[in-house]
Amino acid sequence: MIGTGVIVEKVLKLAAKQFRKQFKLDEVLDYVQNPNDADKRIDELELTVYHQGKLIKQLLEERDFALCEKCKKQIKENN
Repeated sequence: MIGTGVIVEKVLKLAAKQFRKQFKLDEVLDYVQNPNDADKRIDELELTVYHQGKLIKQLLEERDFALCEKCKKQIKENN
């Protein structure tokens, strides 16, 4: 006679297998755990924005602006 524990274990394995198949759990896990097209595009965009920010900062530091004597704001570029 088969023990109750063995029967429960087999039923649970069968139910888990059916659940994975019905809800495509393997595909969902693959999508969540592995990089996909959207992840790659976001990584590229973040890298581009980072480099553009550095370039803008460098360009602004290299420019020579005149300051308003009253408000001390940059008003025009010196030549």
